[in-house]
Amino acid sequence: MPALGRARRLAGYTRARSWGLLYRGVEVGRRVQVGRGCRLVLEPGAQLVLADHCAIDDGSTLAVYRNGRIVVGTGSFVGHHATVAARESVELGARTFLAELVSVRDHDHTVGTAPSSGAFAVTPVTIGEDVWLGAKVTVLRGAQIGDRTIVGANGVVRGALPSDAVAVGAPAKVVRHDTS
Repeated sequence: MPALGRARRLAGYTRARSWGLLYRGVEVGRRVQVGRGCRLVLEPGAQLVLADHCAIDDGSTLAVYRNGRIVVGTGSFVGHHATVAARESVELGARTFLAELVSVRDHDHTVGTAPSSGAFAVTPVTIGEDVWLGAKVTVLRGAQIGDRTIVGANGVVRGALPSDAVAVGAPAKVVRHDTS
């Protein structure tokens, strides 16, 4: 079995490297892994930065539109079938962990207009270092999550969450603040 794990890692490194070679605007650091069945949407002028030692798990989607930018920090992990999408900016800090089915977007449709109109409201998203987003967490446009914060499964993050906190619910509310 160790050989199977090694082969899978090598394939992940190869997929990441190929994204860097095939797509203008993709910067791939050292030992980056991209899983099987991942989807990359990269419009002209868009930028994707995959820092050293980060990993994108199977079936995830990274979508960067127009002049948008996504940064996946050093040692970070994007869980399987997660979606990270930016029209302006989404930044994941170092060692941040997104569990399966997490959705992070810096945009949504403008309220009061039909989605087919193509009108979007856009506000950058910043997620700090050592953050853990549990399964099926949704991070809405304009969210700011402080370092070392945990968001429980199915949480919906809007606005700001402080560092060193545990937040749960929809919308996510701080239930514990670690000051140690």
